[in-house]
Amino acid sequence: MANQNGGKYGFTGLFPIKLGHTAALRTFLRTLDDNPRGSPLSEVPVVHMARFVVIDRLTYQGIPAKVDTLKSTYLLFACDFDGFSIDVLIRKMIEHIPDQLKAIWSHCRGFPGIESRDALSVYFEQCEVGTNLLLVDQPDATVNEILLGLMYRRGLGEFIRHVQEKQPTPAELKEDFATLWQRLQEVRPLAGDL
Repeated sequence: MANQNGGKYGFTGLFPIKLGHTAALRTFLRTLDDNPRGSPLSEVPVVHMARFVVIDRLTYQGIPAKVDTLKSTYLLFACDFDGFSIDVLIRKMIEHIPDQLKAIWSHCRGFPGIESRDALSVYFEQCEVGTNLLLVDQPDATVNEILLGLMYRRGLGEFIRHVQEKQPTPAELKEDFATLWQRLQEVRPLAGDL
């Protein structure tokens, strides 16, 4: 399956925007950058990457190409997430960001709301554009595993700087490392924290 690579699913969907809603949707999407922790999708624990694009016209390549027009404007939503089906993404978005989910997709034609997870999954499947090739750097690593790896890397970098500045004895070095390791075991990072 081209949408799948290891434990990750690559979703790309084109959702037709309701007539007269393009400007409001574009404005709302821009407000998502105001969150200090990043996109609300960083609150969805299975999402590795997500992008929104409002498509309101096609690029004209010049002569000899002809001018193509769209019958609708579209919301392009691309998302890589941990899972094997769209239902995983839908379930987690309803659980973690229901208000933002409604605020975004209520501008799109055919949006069934979030009351029925099955209806919403069907809606996403109907708007899905097949992925020909999903490339991911760590196909079997979950979001949590990648975040932990980044946190350990950061902690080790801080530890190395500390050791270079302090020049500890071997006993102090062992104690400082044990303290670092204990601290790293107690913390679970969230996507917007790193």
